[in-house]
This record gives sequence, structure tokens and C-alpha cells, in this order.
Amino acid sequence: MPADTPILAESVMWQAIAETVDLFFPKGREERSGMKVVDLGCLEGGYTAEFARMGFDALGIEARADNFRNCNLVKENLGLPNLNFVQDDVRNMARYGPFDISLCYGLLYHLNDPVHFLKTVADSTKKLLLLNTHFAPEHDIRYYLGPVNRYFLAPIQKRTRFLEHQKNFRLSPITLHEGYRGRWYKEWNKHANKSKVEKILWASYNNNRSFWLCKKDLTKVLHNAGFKHVFEQFNFTGDLVPDHYTSRYNRTMFVALKA
Repeated sequence: MPADTPILAESVMWQAIAETVDLFFPKGREERSGMKVVDLGCLEGGYTAEFARMGFDALGIEARADNFRNCNLVKENLGLPNLNFVQDDVRNMARYGPFDISLCYGLLYHLNDPVHFLKTVADSTKKLLLLNTHFAPEHDIRYYLGPVNRYFLAPIQKRTRFLEHQKNFRLSPITLHEGYRGRWYKEWNKHANKSKVEKILWASYNNNRSFWLCKKDLTKVLHNAGFKHVFEQFNFTGDLVPDHYTSRYNRTMFVALKA
């Protein structure tokens, strides 16, 4: 990493998560040792490890073999008995729960069934969901231009950022899916073989396109799934991601609580 890049444990992003957890859970390690946390799509297990360091019984779920090998390397070197990983699709999280806290950071917008998945998360979460995700903008004329945007405008804006106050993700027009509004996003070519998909470490795993819910629809899904209180948290930017991150990338952090 560049010398001035903070490690995850020292980042503003992690501190935002930790401060929120401290608001709703006791701080004693003995009390936390009986509480379970799941890190969904945990990549190399960074957040999972930090939850274990906080005293929680922490489980990271990761589908890709390369990432999972790195997770096990983290486990072997940290020596935390309350840190564990499993290689599986996050849609199977109910096999390992229920959990007091679910962390879904950078995952939801990679799924083609976000509504069904959030219901699964709600059923497996006893108290708190921390959700950091992109959402679909409701009004963006670029996404009604079809091939003109995908093959002409988007490549120009990627190189020059000309008139691009919000990133051009080449999304579809607004449509309904699972009963809610959003836009489709292409993750990878549907004809790509499994070995190639396996190596795209920051993309979806079992679906070649994903569905981004509109922000208002996303909050409705969370409420309907069983989270009584849904808040938006803003203090996760500043070092790993810039301050204008939420507006430029249509991405935010939600805190969802059961009754």
C-alpha cells in the first residue's frame, strides 16, 4: 500500500463502525464473548478480525478461494480463538446464525436478489445491521441513453470526468425488480468461464449482473424486513475514501436496528 494509506484498524471507516457498535452493545469483553458477529463477503477478513479484537465471536463468510486462503492466513497469524472463517455463499448465512450483529459492507450492490437477501439477513440478525452500499440514483438522464452512454459517454467521462459530478456506472433505466425500484448493473460477461469469474475478486460471484435499489426503496425494504429503526451514518469518510464519496458514488452507510 502507499505509505500514507492507513491500515484498516486505524481508518475512519472502521472507527465509524466501532463507535456505532459501542452505542448499542456493552463494552466488556466478557459480555461480548457471548455475542456473535458475521462479516458478509469478508474478502481477506479485515473487519472480521477487528470484531474479534473487540471481543465478539466473529465469523467471516467468503465465497472466493483466493480470498478465503488469505482469511485463513490472517487467522493463523493473529492467534484469535474467537476469529473464524467459512467458505460459502453469503445467501447461506442462516446456516451459521443467528447473529447479534451483521456487517454487510460493499456486498449488497453485487447481488441480483437484494430484497430476498435483506430478508435473509433480517431473519438471521437479532439486533444490528451495518450496511454500506451503493444505491441507484432516481434521476440521471445518462442511464436512459442505452448504448450511447455505455460505449460513448461513459468511456469519455471515465478518462476526463467531463460533466461528471456523479460517477457514471453505466446503469440501466429505472425498473421494478422484486417489487422495488432500482437499476441493473453489469458485473461481468455472462459467457465468462468460472475460473475467470473466480479471479475477479471485487465482483459478484454467482450472478453476472446485480440490482441496485433506489435509496428510498432500500429503506422500505429494511423496514419491511423487520428493522424498526433505520439511520444513515456519515462519519465513515475522510481517509480511505474522500469526503465527497457519498455524493459522487451514490453510496452511504445505513444502521438498521431491530425493536
